[in-house]
Amino acid sequence: MRHIKPLLCLLQATGSAESGSKPRTQAELAKLLHSNPTSLSRFVSLADPRIPSPVFIKDLYKAAHSEAATTGHDLGVTLEALQDLRTSAEGERRGCQQCVELGERIDSLTQQLNAPCPSCVAYQKEQEESVAEVADLRKRMAALRAEMQAMETIEAGLQVRLAMAKASRTPLPVPRRQRDRQRSKQEVTAARQLTARAGELDAAGKENEALGLLHRGTIELLTPAETALVIVELRQQKRDHLADNLIHVYSRDQADRPVMAVAMELHEEGAVDDAGAVLRAALR
Repeated sequence: MRHIKPLLCLLQATGSAESGSKPRTQAELAKLLHSNPTSLSRFVSLADPRIPSPVFIKDLYKAAHSEAATTGHDLGVTLEALQDLRTSAEGERRGCQQCVELGERIDSLTQQLNAPCPSCVAYQKEQEESVAEVADLRKRMAALRAEMQAMETIEAGLQVRLAMAKASRTPLPVPRRQRDRQRSKQEVTAARQLTARAGELDAAGKENEALGLLHRGTIELLTPAETALVIVELRQQKRDHLADNLIHVYSRDQADRPVMAVAMELHEEGAVDDAGAVLRAALR
């Protein structure tokens, strides 16, 4: 039956939690539908198609409906319509004259199943944009860290020269260090870039995407000091719901050392309540 192929493709392409969202194999798909790989191949065969049982149709629709609810896909067909298609196909195979008039309906429903899903296309586009944003942030952070390393190298040379001067002559006043001020500026820049993009998503009603971007950015790209500044920036922008959720997921997923570092940075920034919230979330 060609009209069940799109549903099988959906289940096979989306993968499973056990496989780390990798596409399912034919054997995994057959196990999910309480069938076997040979039967699945025959159901979609053009040369010698087989008609699945009502139980298989029910299991297939149930699994596809559950997957669609999770990913935002639109199946475009009901269980009743699939059962009607199966009954019609079985009648045609047996030579039932009364079932011939349902042929046009079968073709119409088949076209619905094969038509592109608008919500699926939109979801895929959003995923690609999110991946591109993370890649762009990663490039910017790499450039900032390269600048920091260059400054640290220059500072190391100055420190050596200063030490030599102290050893050979009367001690000179230590010049005011510029590294902390420059580093703070870079940290603020990184934090504001991430917070600004998350704020745009949140303002557009995409709170989950905003939190996902914050989570990936702080875990994969930012230092604990930069992460603390992100939380402070969110508070200043009155986006308390994003700040609270970020504290929860960051403290849950990170190791003890970076969590403690974030709490310390928040305390130094005067965000005592958030520092305590980070520690409490890590202990849960």
